[in-house]
Amino acid sequence: MRIKQRKDSEKHAAGVREALDEILQSNADGTPVCAPDCPKAGAHCSRLCADIPQMLSSDPEKHPLEGGIAPLVYELKRLEAFIPCWSCEGHNGPDGTLWKLPRVWFYCDSVVQLRVLADAITALHIERKLNVPWRIALTFSDDDNADTTFSLEPVLEQERPTLASLQHDVDTIAAHLRSGVFVQARQLIRRTE
Repeated sequence: MRIKQRKDSEKHAAGVREALDEILQSNADGTPVCAPDCPKAGAHCSRLCADIPQMLSSDPEKHPLEGGIAPLVYELKRLEAFIPCWSCEGHNGPDGTLWKLPRVWFYCDSVVQLRVLADAITALHIERKLNVPWRIALTFSDDDNADTTFSLEPVLEQERPTLASLQHDVDTIAAHLRSGVFVQARQLIRRTE
């Protein structure tokens, strides 16, 4: 069966372009990603900053971000279309095997923005830069929160990867996220013009 592509209205096409432009213009003014009061704001702002775990947490004293996932959270937030709300760097259990997956939960209002994010992550896997495929999964944060959240997370198949290999993927995604999402957004704009 073939499903005919629906015709975009001018309003819908303008909304798609606006969503893609929002990503392409993100952080263009160099505004501090973490917070305006960050002690290292400005020229020193980067995903490798040691202050990110505290500066990006809503409760830095009790619940700073884990250092292994903080660079990816930073890069997602830097894109401005994605609002991180929870993260885990991944953990091994008492027996030394993978127990908790590294992942970042975030809010996003645009399906087209999710698409370019997913396409950028898929491209990294196709280029063999990642140890396992990663995906964007639909989830929710709390029973009393009607807002939908999404999870950027690894896809586990039969073989369980090591935590170290997944954490390597986290670093790779963080290093290539912005440029990869920009490439995908520009390609989608060209295909829809």
